[in-house]
Amino acid sequence: MNTKEMIMEEALKQFSRKGYDGTSMSDIAEPLGISKAALYKHYKSKQEIFEKIIEESEVKYKEVLEKLSVHYPDNSRKKLSKNDVDVYSDISAEGLCKNVLTFVRFSMNDEYSRQVRRMLTISQFQNRELGEMYTRRYVDAMLGYDEKLFEQLIKSAVIKKGKPKSFAAMFYAPVIMYMGIWDREPERARECEKAIKDHVEQFFMMTSNRK
Repeated sequence: MNTKEMIMEEALKQFSRKGYDGTSMSDIAEPLGISKAALYKHYKSKQEIFEKIIEESEVKYKEVLEKLSVHYPDNSRKKLSKNDVDVYSDISAEGLCKNVLTFVRFSMNDEYSRQVRRMLTISQFQNRELGEMYTRRYVDAMLGYDEKLFEQLIKSAVIKKGKPKSFAAMFYAPVIMYMGIWDREPERARECEKAIKDHVEQFFMMTSNRK
């Protein structure tokens, strides 16, 4: 690991404990045994380090979503990928559980992604801009995608008639709730994982038109 990578690793560790605003360049430099001046030779500001962390986390995020046939549209008016709609039109309850749990396990067990989520969770209360980033990333993007997906599945009669936005909230809210519990109380990981699986199976049974 080179110095720049070590700086990013330490910065993320500090951000995930104290939040972005609560962390100084000295907080990052001191555990590494380097001076602030040395730190600035590699990164011109704390903001630059933060942006690199977010950039890397988005790459990791997209990689796991790609495997699950989840592709967020570039903007809110763009339609979902036809492949995504086809995949989730034919998916079984077991397959849906597998995909959701793959995403959840990645989010909870991948150390980098877990620390980024904690960083933004803490920082949302310190910084309005980072609060908006948290909402876009962990609320709007997820709910917006699910709403578009459920709209297509309703139109093709794969699932029962209803309001796509309400279906999205019904589907996603319990998942993020149990992830929050898991984050705070890691000893309850198995319990939360089972609760998420039970929720997804129940949602599938309640909304599917398959006989």
